[in-house]
Amino acid sequence: MRRSMKVLGIATLAAIVIPPVMAAIVKRRIVVVDDPDVDEVRLATIFDGEEVENRSPEFRGGTAICWYGGQKLDLRGATLAPEGAALRVRCLFGGLQVLVPETWRVKVRVVPVFGGVEDHSSGPEGEGPLLSIEAVVAFGGVSIETEDDEAWQMTRSA
Repeated sequence: MRRSMKVLGIATLAAIVIPPVMAAIVKRRIVVVDDPDVDEVRLATIFDGEEVENRSPEFRGGTAICWYGGQKLDLRGATLAPEGAALRVRCLFGGLQVLVPETWRVKVRVVPVFGGVEDHSSGPEGEGPLLSIEAVVAFGGVSIETEDDEAWQMTRSA
């Protein structure tokens, strides 16, 4: 019994310490591409908060990682590429707010683990370019909005 308690204690300590250490290592290795005019973004918010605005004339998507932090990606000034765009999102104890124009069609696929995605976009049905968001969310969330959500900003800064 005593040995199993010791193993359980070590396992618990490892579960608490290893993820933040891995996040710090990953943070140093990721090259962020967040230029306002780039067609494909590569965003990483780890132990931080960030706001990125994109004005690409042919937005194609990219990746966004949020570990222990929050990020806002404002795409309202961008135009979707004719073939559409794919955005891959990974959130671990973090959150991402994606702001899209009202005219964009958005499709979301999510793998939630004690987290989720809220899609409040109001794009048209039918044909036209599509923003496809694939999200893996663990203990965090993703929100797709057409207007800036002040409540989200307040929870992120709290």
